Amino acid sequence: MDTLQITWITPHDLEWVIELFTRYVYDMNADKAYTHFADHGDGRGATCLARMHGELAGFVTIRWQSHHALFRRDNIPLIHHLEVFPAFRRQGLASCLMDEAEKLIATRANKAGITVGLFDAYGPAQRLYAKRGYIPDGRGACKRHEPLRQGEIITIDHDILIWMTKDL
Repeated sequence: MDTLQITWITPHDLEWVIELFTRYVYDMNADKAYTHFADHGDGRGATCLARMHGELAGFVTIRWQSHHALFRRDNIPLIHHLEVFPAFRRQGLASCLMDEAEKLIATRANKAGITVGLFDAYGPAQRLYAKRGYIPDGRGACKRHEPLRQGEIITIDHDILIWMTKDL
């Protein structure tokens, strides 16, 4: 991966990064891009970009204070969004981005948190997180922050998650 560049964005980068994410991540939806970076100007969020051959290949975002009450109470930052674009997958980029995120989190906390969805598209992420030592928090599958109960009828979508942590 000699052409891989990993960089953390700064508040000075936000304008061009929001434009980049509007085009490449949020399908021309600038509102979603602005929402993604709303907490970056004041240091409550951080995003690391991976570029291959100068092209945006993936990114990872950290939320220093999760919306999850237990993570917030225990000072567990959340690795909120990890994405490697299809053309760049199966090259170790997700692991490189996770390494960077965990290194930065370790400067401020002794645990990292992450979520993973339950349907088939999340299979590679489930394997990656397990191999990296992330352990479910013990509440089972959740719809966002609330544990699901036996017999509950749900639609499996991006909001059905397992919350996980790792000691750093």
